[in-house]
Amino acid sequence: MKKKKKLKQGMVVPLWLKQSLRLIEGISPKLGVRVAAHIFSKPLKFKLPEKERKALADCHQEWLTVPEINKNIMCFEWKNKGKKVLLTHGWSGRGTQLYAIAESLHKKGYHVISFDAPAHGKSNGKITNMLQWSAAIKALYNHYNEFDIYVGHSLGSMAILKHCEQLSDVKKIITIGSGDLMCTIFDNFIMSLGLTPKTSERMKAYFEDKYNIEINEYDASHVVRQQQTPTLIIHDEDDRDIDVSCAKNIHNQHPNATLMITKGLGHRRILSEEKVINKIISFIQTP
Repeated sequence: MKKKKKLKQGMVVPLWLKQSLRLIEGISPKLGVRVAAHIFSKPLKFKLPEKERKALADCHQEWLTVPEINKNIMCFEWKNKGKKVLLTHGWSGRGTQLYAIAESLHKKGYHVISFDAPAHGKSNGKITNMLQWSAAIKALYNHYNEFDIYVGHSLGSMAILKHCEQLSDVKKIITIGSGDLMCTIFDNFIMSLGLTPKTSERMKAYFEDKYNIEINEYDASHVVRQQQTPTLIIHDEDDRDIDVSCAKNIHNQHPNATLMITKGLGHRRILSEEKVINKIISFIQTP
């Protein structure tokens, strides 16, 4: 009997880094918050897999300037005559990470656009946040003259739900492995660093003061409460990065959502699973 393959996901923090951060936190809580906030804002970059590299050969690539943040982002476009679809990757991801969804939708006649978020992939920047993500989506919306359908993964799902909060012309939204409460994201991050809950509270206040926002206004289950756009919420029960309870909570708060729970796919393999892609296409094509 074959052993079940373990899903190698989740953030792993080296012991030396945890010990260093705890030392900084103890000496200067204020400095500890600033260092933690910097790490929180800096996505990891990974080598481009061969499948994604091949997908680049079939799409048009172009730079787009995001005036609001004065950064350039790389866009990937699978041109067609059908409805326009925007694909939005998650934290430490890439626009080509959703290549299987992009190619499948393109074969069905859809015009598909994906992109590397600020500080991700080929795009400019070293650090980023949800506000920059939102600014990038807004720039894409203006450049490509609106989108009919939005598909997001992880933090990208939260970003598109926030973007669509006030839009009435969106036909369909699909979220995959979406997070929910911003405070939980902060708390889990601080816990992974081995720091105290007090530092998490300080970091939330730091971001709210710096950007003049209320972080709970970006909670997925908060922004969907008044949305009427048909939304498909997909999540794997074995997701080790974002708990499946997030999807259930968003679904409970959404007036017009469908929930699909998968098993054994984790947080990333779900993006290329055939049954997931078929469900997305079916959902989009249903009147």
